[in-house]
Amino acid sequence: MADKLRAVSDSGPIIHLSEINAAKAFNIFKDLVIPDEVSRETKNLRVPGIKIIQLNQKHKDITKFLAVSYSLDFGEAEAISLCMQENIKLLFTDDLEARTIARHYKLEVYGTIGILIKSFRAGVFAEKEVIAKLELLRMKSSLFLTKDLLDWSIKQIKEHSRGRKR
Repeated sequence: MADKLRAVSDSGPIIHLSEINAAKAFNIFKDLVIPDEVSRETKNLRVPGIKIIQLNQKHKDITKFLAVSYSLDFGEAEAISLCMQENIKLLFTDDLEARTIARHYKLEVYGTIGILIKSFRAGVFAEKEVIAKLELLRMKSSLFLTKDLLDWSIKQIKEHSRGRKR
C-alpha cells in the first residue's frame, strides 16, 4: 500500500486485535504511535512497530482537560492529545465518547472492526480469514460486538470481494 498513513491508537484496538491474533492488521499503517498511558495499558502485548511518543507539557495539559471535561479514560485523552501534538489525523479507538470528542477535533476515527476491514481491503487478510477474525472478535475478545454489527461487517467484506471479482 503506497499511501500508508500515520495513526495513533488508544488501548482498545491493540488489546482486541491481540486477543484474536490479528495485530498484523496494523501493518498497513506507516507509523502506529501511542502515548505513555496506552503503553502502560498494553505493556504485556507485543505489536511490532509501535512507537511510543511522549507528550509535551502543553499536550499533557490538554489531556487533563479532555479527561476531566469529557470523562474520558486517561489513555483515550492522551491518544487524542497525541494526535494534536503530532498533527496526526487518524485515531483508533473503540470508545464511543472518545470517538465523538475526536471527531469534534476533526480526527478520522476507526475502531477495531474498521481496522480489520481496512486491512482486508489492503490485502493483509483474505476474505475467509478476516471473517473468521471478526467472528473470533465477537466470541473471544473483550470487545462488545453485537450480532447486527458483526453481520454488517461481514456483508461489507463480501460486497468488497464481489466488487473485486467484476
